Parts: sequence; structure tokens; C-alpha cells
Amino acid sequence: MMSSDSAAGARGEPGEERASTVTPSDDGARDDRARGGGPLAGGVDDDSLESVRLGALSLPARAVVAVAIGALAVYACWHLAMIFLFVAPSNTVREEHWGTVRAYMYPEFEQNWKLFAPNPLQRNTAVHARAEIREGAGQSPSTTEWIDLTAWEIDQIRHNPLPSHSNQNMLRRGWDFYEKSHNDDGEPVGMRGEVSASYLHRIALERLGDRLDLTTVERIQLRVVNTRVPAPNWRSEDFDTEPTAEELGWWTVTTEDLPADVRTSGDAAGRGAEAEGETEDADGGTEADGDTAADANDDTDGNEARP
Repeated sequence: MMSSDSAAGARGEPGEERASTVTPSDDGARDDRARGGGPLAGGVDDDSLESVRLGALSLPARAVVAVAIGALAVYACWHLAMIFLFVAPSNTVREEHWGTVRAYMYPEFEQNWKLFAPNPLQRNTAVHARAEIREGAGQSPSTTEWIDLTAWEIDQIRHNPLPSHSNQNMLRRGWDFYEKSHNDDGEPVGMRGEVSASYLHRIALERLGDRLDLTTVERIQLRVVNTRVPAPNWRSEDFDTEPTAEELGWWTVTTEDLPADVRTSGDAAGRGAEAEGETEDADGGTEADGDTAADANDDTDGNEARP
């Protein structure tokens, strides 16, 4: 008669089969962990993969983070407020704190655009110039035709991938400076008016240097021609698009008004003319000395001839 254990093994009871299957696998997992080759090798578990929370920082570290965030928020609000007041229309707050706003914005954060209801230019402005040229000694000066300085600058800009700042803005901003610093009668308003006139005239002289010999220019005259931009097709306004011209007075050109290179060459030419004059004077003096010597010899001969 077989024992109960032998009988169970012979019958192949499932309980015994499960026991023989599960136990080796558990032992293998323990062996893998012991050898460091299992899925959790290196001692890394799920708890160590969690991110560090702010609450895990020490109290001083949390205070530093809070102060830094607060300082950045305050500065951002201050910066936005300064920009808002700088580009905002005239108001009481802006006028009262304009000194602070201007000191903060210039020169790093200058803004040249309008935040509220931008008003683009509705006319084309062109600056023209003409000059009185000295023809020669004893001749009356001749006057050139009007030269469109703005059209010349536009030609320098068009199809140019890297146009110069001078061609883009110098003449335009020079005229804008002149217009804002003179009254309706064309009279300068304070020192800015005189400076703006001199600045605009010198720009015109520099532009005329490519077409004229500036050393022969006695006076120049400027005029501005405004042309109204026509209304688009979908608007019913009918604007007068005929150009209107405003002539400024004649302005005498001095040596200080000429560009540096022209002034230098003019000084060299003047020094050469003076040197030539001195040479002629020296030659004349030599001839005079010869005449004096000849006269002296004649007198000597005359004295010897007299008893």
C-alpha cells in the first residue's frame, strides 16, 4: 500500500505542481536582486524617481526664491508702466512723472511708435535745393535749377538690401527738426531753431557736393514740396493731390559750413594761391631792385661825366 504523499505524486495533483512552479521563480527573483541584474538594479526604486517639491527646501531657500520672484514681478510691472506712460497720449500722470519716465526709457528702451490710434503720414514731403554759383571775377553769379534731394536719396535706397542710415533718415529728420523748431512765419523758436536751420543747410550742402563744386557756391536756397496722398478706392474723400511748395530764404555759405574734405581742399588751394602771390611779389621786388641798381649806375656815370 502506497503512502498518501506517493499517491498524490502519482495522481499529479495540481497543488503540488503549483508549489513546484512558484517556488523556483521566487527564488530566481531573489537571486537576481542579489546579483544586481534585475529590473530594479542599482538600488533605484519608484520613490526615488519622484520630483523634489518646494516644501522639501529649507526655510532660507524658500525665502530667497520668494524674494527673487517678487522682485522680478515688481520690475516687470515697473517696466510695463514706464513703456505705457512713454507712448501714452498726454495726460496728468505722464506730465507729472515725465522726467522719471524719460530718464528710464532713454537710451535703452526708446520707442518711436504710437500705441494709441497710430496716425501714419498722409503726404509725401520732398526737399529741393538750388545754389548761386560764382562764375568768375567781374561776372554775376548764376543760379542752378532746383535739385530734388529727396528723390536722389530714394534712388540710393531703392533695390538696396543694406541702405545707409544717412540716406534713410538724415534729410527727413533734419527737415522735421527744422519744421518743429520754427513758427508759422518761418522764424526760429529759440536756439533750437537756429541750430536746426544750420543743420538742414549743411545736410543740403553735403548732398550738393556730388553735383557742384562747393568752393564756388555763394548761397543756397531750400524749398519743401508737399503732395497729399490720394484716398484709397474704397473711401469717398476727394483730396487735392496737387503739390504745394514752400520756399525758404537764401542762406550765405561760409567756410565753416562746407564738409570737412571740401574745406581742407579749399584751404590747400587758398594756401597755394597765397604762395603764388608771394612768389609774384618776390619777382616784382627783384625787378624793382634791378631797376634801382640801374638807376644808381646811371647816376654814378652822370656824376663822373660832370666836372
